[in-house]
Amino acid sequence: MSDKIRMDSHKLIFHPERVAAWKRGENIYPIELEIGLTNACNHRCIFCAVDYTGYQPTMLDAGVLKKNIAEFAQKGVKSIIYAGEGEPLLNKNAVDIINTTKKNDIDVAMSTNGVLLTPEISRECLASLTWIRFSTAAITDSIYEKIHQCRKGDLSIVLRNMEEAVRVKKDQGASTTIGVQLLLLPDNKEEVVKMAKELKRIGVDYFTVKPFSQHPQSGNILQVDYQEMLGVEKELKEIATEDYKIYFRAHSMQKLVCRREYDQCLALPFMVYIDAKGNLWPCIVFMGKEELSYGNLYQESFQEIWEGNRRKKLIEYFSKMDLETNCRELCRLDEMNKYLTELKNPGDHVNFI
Repeated sequence: MSDKIRMDSHKLIFHPERVAAWKRGENIYPIELEIGLTNACNHRCIFCAVDYTGYQPTMLDAGVLKKNIAEFAQKGVKSIIYAGEGEPLLNKNAVDIINTTKKNDIDVAMSTNGVLLTPEISRECLASLTWIRFSTAAITDSIYEKIHQCRKGDLSIVLRNMEEAVRVKKDQGASTTIGVQLLLLPDNKEEVVKMAKELKRIGVDYFTVKPFSQHPQSGNILQVDYQEMLGVEKELKEIATEDYKIYFRAHSMQKLVCRREYDQCLALPFMVYIDAKGNLWPCIVFMGKEELSYGNLYQESFQEIWEGNRRKKLIEYFSKMDLETNCRELCRLDEMNKYLTELKNPGDHVNFI
């Protein structure tokens, strides 16, 4: 497996036509959507960014979403990540939605805690997924249960489902990338190396270790000093192989102590977040602030929302917003914003290639 995942970077360089249209000032449609299939979750992780939403048992209506998936494809959406506020597999229509998305020629991915990813579900939809990522914070029961705030025995279920997903991938000859993500915290810093070795045995494709980033609206407030944890990267490099990648996101950890290199979020048009109630948000950071929603799929079509006056006014509002006081410390759009800022403000010597 090559390093085309670009875990700590961005992939706008592979979409030059969309970027060029944006640079010309056109109202481009997003390349990627993240969609929350439900607000409910079977865990209460101490690092959850959207705890403030209250884990309501809201399910995004499959009929409404499937109707819009066809329109997403027509408008040039290339990928959809099913993750969001809750555990996507709690939505009983998740498998059908995943397969429908793939049938519409949109690449599909899912982030899950893995408890509900039974072998049956893996057999039904794994081949439709470009990637699936397990959110797993420890490899020891007591630490896992402390961080995930879950039922006893859930870790064993997750590891078994992980092994079965690897087996299904091999049996079906699927190209799905199976990954595991650990959010590095003081509680699990001694787990990382042990976990890396166990995941290698299980046969997943990659293991990524990322830092905690404070969500402005979250009630979960954690203080973490990552400078003292950077030494574990060397041990992890010795475990990784060509077929088993390990991404220790030291670059992201170091960015936590730096200010942004730009003062405007230029990347907003390239991605959008859709919550379990059908609301479109420019970014998950603003979810719940009704005045900042682009619109709702239960009330308008995707095209009507994207080309409507409400979104135009909000884009203007966001162009003047103070990023340091309103945005998350580590934003998914950060690397894209650096790239787009440079494109928009080239130096005098750019023609000397």
